Amino acid sequence: MSKSPTALAKELLEAEVGGLEELRIHEFTDDESAHDDELAERLYAEFSADFDRAQAELGKKYGSPLRTGQEEDEVIPLNGVFRFAVWQIGDKQLFAAAAHEDRGVPILLMLGTAGGDVA
Repeated sequence: MSKSPTALAKELLEAEVGGLEELRIHEFTDDESAHDDELAERLYAEFSADFDRAQAELGKKYGSPLRTGQEEDEVIPLNGVFRFAVWQIGDKQLFAAAAHEDRGVPILLMLGTAGGDVA
């Protein structure tokens, strides 16, 4: 992770709603690695651990998330979400999400904002 989750969250919360920034990305270098199930399992474990660290760091700053999950969420504009957490910060929702849409596309760990109150 290049920037700390709290530093990136601060930037996102100060910007317009709808921002989306990467904390970590893994791009597969070739078709063989994209279809390597053992590699995918290892990367999912690494991304889950990074997600846990990001959630813990954000929790120290913003408190407990209002909801968490292991599937898609309506406020998160990503496909293939396998971990997420959402916080209500003023009139914005801050989210952290780990996602992998399909084989061959990058695995992502993202932070972003959405508008409105958490349902």
